Amino acid sequence: MATATKDVSLNKKVSQFFWRSWHIQASWNYERQMNMGFLYGMVPTLDRLYPDESDPKQLAAKKEAYHRHMAFYNCTPQTSAFILGLAASMEEEYAKDPENFDPDSINAVKTSLMGPLSGIGDSFFQGTIRVIAFGLGVQLAQQGSIMGPILAMLISIVPSVLITWFAAKMGY
Repeated sequence: MATATKDVSLNKKVSQFFWRSWHIQASWNYERQMNMGFLYGMVPTLDRLYPDESDPKQLAAKKEAYHRHMAFYNCTPQTSAFILGLAASMEEEYAKDPENFDPDSINAVKTSLMGPLSGIGDSFFQGTIRVIAFGLGVQLAQQGSIMGPILAMLISIVPSVLITWFAAKMGY
C-alpha cells in the first residue's frame, strides 16, 4: 500500500521531535507510563504518512500505528527525541514498503533503547548537570546574587536543549 505523504523538511521533522519530547511526561500512567506522550510525538508523522482517512487501507494502517505506539514506554525526555526520530523514520520505511518491513521491529527498537538511554539521561541530566548547576546557584544566591538562580537555570537548560535537538536529528 503506497501512501501519499507530504514532503516535509528535515528541520521541521526534527523540530517536531524536539518540541514534542518535552511533553512526553504530560500524560503519565502507571500501566504504560509515558506511552501517550510518545504517541503524541508520533502523531504528526503518522498523520503525514496516512492522510486519507476515507481510504480503508490507510485508516487501518494508521490505527495499527497508533496502537503500536501505545505500548509501554519510559525514557528520559531529553533522550526520547532520539527514539522519536528513529521510530518515525522506521514508520516511514514501513509505510513505503509494508511487505518487506516487520512493524514489530519498531517497538523492538524502542524497547531496546529505553533502558540504556534512560540510564544515560537520568545520570547525566538529573544526577550530574542539575546537581552541579544548583550547587553553584545556591552558593551565589547565599551571597545575595541574583545570578545564582539564573546561572543554575542556564546550566541546567542549555545542555538539555542542545542534546535534545541533536538527538532528534541523529535519531531521524
